[in-house]
Amino acid sequence: MRKTVIFFLIIGIILFNSGGSVFAQTANLTGYYVNVGGQSTGPHDTASLRRLVNQGQLNSDTLVWKEGMRNWVKAGTVTELKPLLAPAGPPPLPAAQVPPPIPESPAQKTVPPEQQWFNSYAPGLETNNIFVNAGIGYGPTKGYNMAFPPVSVSVDVKLPITTPITLGAIAVFNRWKYSIPLPYNMDVSITNIGIGVRGMYHFNFMNNLDTYAGITLGWVFQNASVSHSSGISYGDYAGNSFFLWGANIGARYFFTETFGAYAELGYSGLQYLNVGLTMKLPLSRKN
Repeated sequence: MRKTVIFFLIIGIILFNSGGSVFAQTANLTGYYVNVGGQSTGPHDTASLRRLVNQGQLNSDTLVWKEGMRNWVKAGTVTELKPLLAPAGPPPLPAAQVPPPIPESPAQKTVPPEQQWFNSYAPGLETNNIFVNAGIGYGPTKGYNMAFPPVSVSVDVKLPITTPITLGAIAVFNRWKYSIPLPYNMDVSITNIGIGVRGMYHFNFMNNLDTYAGITLGWVFQNASVSHSSGISYGDYAGNSFFLWGANIGARYFFTETFGAYAELGYSGLQYLNVGLTMKLPLSRKN
């Protein structure tokens, strides 16, 4: 029994001394003045200091002072205040990983202003291109019969200016015929070869489609051949050559970067309608 009493007495003395030590430590957290917003506040005790910590007004960098100190010091340098101070915040988040820019596709390439076409949609954005067109059509006969429909070849080159204009050339071939009945019983074949220049202004409203309107000026060289129904030829004669002029609208659609189809509608001395294939070629190779 005596041993038991002595054991509990020792335990009590230890707890009392520990409690007294803690109490003494807590009791020492008095008399602190804290710099809050440039103003000296205090004196503060433990509970008041803890409240300032919770409110974010007291941290390791806050200046504090109490009697016995020569100057104001940072709270983080005072040993007995360290348990009260809020732990340091988490480390700063790593910098956001910005993905590299998406490479530009050929269609997104920046084109110098002097090479841009209206709406920036023309299939020939660059002035370095030439368009070659070949087609067949339907045209006037001036009262004769159509022996061979008009076929044409043309080229268009983008001028080195901002305005979307092409300048080119065109050649058209067709043939008319008529028969002189008995008693002459002769056939007359009239061959027309037209050569001219043409200028086009381009309106481009969607990708791969090039729409345009323009005029053509030139000359038609005409030749007439007369023969008898029996097969006897009476030779060739100079026909009535005439001035070639006309206006048209058209559109080219490119299925690839190089090849496409086109259609033109308008008036000229040799054809009203012309459809065919078009090809875009570089005038020269780029370095």
